Amino acid sequence: MVAIVDVGITKFGKRKESVIELAGEASKDLVRKYDFDFVIVSNSYSGEFNSISGINSLITTYLGIDEVPSVRVDNTSGSGGSALLLAKSLLESKEANTVLIIGVEKMSDKKTREVTKIISSLLPENERIASLPSLASLATINYMKKFGATRESIAEVAVKNHYNGSLNPYAHIQKAVSLQDVLSSPVISEPLRLYEYTPISDGAASIVMTRNEDALSYTSKPVYIKGIGYSNNTSFICDRDDFTTLDSVRRASRMAFKKAKIEKIDFAELHDMATILEIIQSEDIGLFPKGEGWKAVINGVTRLDGDIPLNPSGGLNSKGHPIGASGIAQALEAFWQIRNEAGNRQVKDARVGLSLSMAGFGNSATVTIYGDEP
Repeated sequence: MVAIVDVGITKFGKRKESVIELAGEASKDLVRKYDFDFVIVSNSYSGEFNSISGINSLITTYLGIDEVPSVRVDNTSGSGGSALLLAKSLLESKEANTVLIIGVEKMSDKKTREVTKIISSLLPENERIASLPSLASLATINYMKKFGATRESIAEVAVKNHYNGSLNPYAHIQKAVSLQDVLSSPVISEPLRLYEYTPISDGAASIVMTRNEDALSYTSKPVYIKGIGYSNNTSFICDRDDFTTLDSVRRASRMAFKKAKIEKIDFAELHDMATILEIIQSEDIGLFPKGEGWKAVINGVTRLDGDIPLNPSGGLNSKGHPIGASGIAQALEAFWQIRNEAGNRQVKDARVGLSLSMAGFGNSATVTIYGDEP
């Protein structure tokens, strides 16, 4: 079994630094402390956003570790989860002893319309008129109609996550909002509004992963990767049977729980690009029965002090979504929570956590389960 033993992160937001400088900010202290056998860079759009190719080699040169082999992982917004899976495979096969994963994206130099167009290029060409924000609004309409969810219950996800983000010094948005604030914010794609989508963010996050036998030599409190599940779905949204479920998430979750040999988690970091996705994903993961996730939100079950806190970091909704960095930042949050180092947003008695790194609109999903024991 492999473990995370150290982490680094930048503040997320609109940053003046280059994508290379952000990667260096998140990882330079780690490079001073450890000898790495491999570097994995989780990044999706350095070509489109920054006119850079070969970003993994540029980053290792910037860090002064040219001799360390590296690779870039691009699986759109699911890149971070794919990078975790690759690192775990390298370590378990003994191709590497210690791996550095750097997730980074610099997005804010482009206008919102251009960012949306670039990201929507992950859809088949004849479906790109339906941007990811508009797909989320269609999922919201279908979910409310099918399960009787109230409009307020969807918006309460944003209220919760912005509160959590207000406690996270690295979050893009560090301001709590009321239900009225959410429902009166500008419409992005009816019925969803501005505060119900992730902002366009820059930032980087890094983690150090090593094999079980080496973990305790690095730290007295390693956080173990207990299981990773992964699955894909068709990229043709129009071919899917049900807009209120994400089959890739459901399958990846079953695999992760089976591999981890557990049935219960203490918290989860989900891919809430839009508020409705947190609710749908929480059901597909198996935390709540299908059609009941919205009730868990309004009953406080998913708050920091609830039975199953979701997105204690603030999630993509408030923490931000620098695409290549998001899945790595989720792993970093799990590391802090399980080590009881999350400050004011600490989940009580957090020993087992889960993260969902999702590409596109469920085009693929990687679910990782973390724990304080091998």
